[in-house]
Amino acid sequence: MSTVLTYPVRAPGWTLTYKGAPINPKIESMVLSVIYETHIGGAMPELEFQIEDRDKRWQGPWFPQRGDLVALAMGYKNEGIVSCGNFQVDEVELAGPPNVIHLRCLAAYITDAMRTAKSVSWEANTLLEIARQIAKGYGFTVIGDAVSPDVAFAIQTQNQESDLEFLQRLADSANYEFTVRGNKIVFSSRLSFEQQRSAAIVRRGDVTRFSFKAKTRRIYKAAQVSYQDPKTKTLISATATANPAPANGDTLKIVERCENGQQAKLKAAAYLHAHNMLETTGELTMPGTTAMTAGSKITTSGFGAFDDNYVIQRARHRLERSSGYTTELELRSANVGTD
Repeated sequence: MSTVLTYPVRAPGWTLTYKGAPINPKIESMVLSVIYETHIGGAMPELEFQIEDRDKRWQGPWFPQRGDLVALAMGYKNEGIVSCGNFQVDEVELAGPPNVIHLRCLAAYITDAMRTAKSVSWEANTLLEIARQIAKGYGFTVIGDAVSPDVAFAIQTQNQESDLEFLQRLADSANYEFTVRGNKIVFSSRLSFEQQRSAAIVRRGDVTRFSFKAKTRRIYKAAQVSYQDPKTKTLISATATANPAPANGDTLKIVERCENGQQAKLKAAAYLHAHNMLETTGELTMPGTTAMTAGSKITTSGFGAFDDNYVIQRARHRLERSSGYTTELELRSANVGTD
């Protein structure tokens, strides 16, 4: 008699608490989709729900209030559910027919004050000193070990920008990524994402859908930033070169205010990196994988000329009633270097 082998079926699962109370049993039959999304950089984690509202409870007594706290965990029931963190309701949309509520939530630690535009003049500070002063106002700390050397400014103007927008702009200009994680403001060198070890090999057979794109337009062999100081009439200029250099490419020339050679060099590297990291991009859809997160590095296999190392720029985890649990990744090249 032959032996029949049985294997556990992977069953997607999720748990949701609303204002501290678990509500899965009440709403599970109504939920059409749950989407959890992470990004590299200033964009913060987001959470979305689409909910059937045939009996109009969600547009009546259950109507969500802006700022209500939500906590989500998702994954597979027989493998463990992974916490996605805490969120607050930011936007509620009703569409129909049929009646569907679309609920959008932002990370709970992102306050209205962080997103409020303001004007501030920062004098005689470094990038990290500015970040620490802003962080202190929210009771946060700054993680900036990758910011080396720190960038000094004689003056830096925050002109009708929110604190999040301002810190993102400073990070972009110095070739860093900026994000907020819990009660920490984090700066990481863009190069650090490329230099990390690959977290996984993704083979062609692992994905249900894929696309890759390679381009030469707006890919450069070098970038040069120049600025003529109107007071001293001194020309400040610096050049960053791509390593490895693209087969073709011009020198990107930028005229932008900078106070010294250090700022000019960092800005040149930042512009060059921002363009060249998009030389090769890709999108993958695969069965749900909680390990795939924005900022991780992966290696692709089975895609011919597109077999390479990539950084996950965006990871979208989607649980749908119709199709189960899937993970969608947006990739960009991890072979970006500057001298």
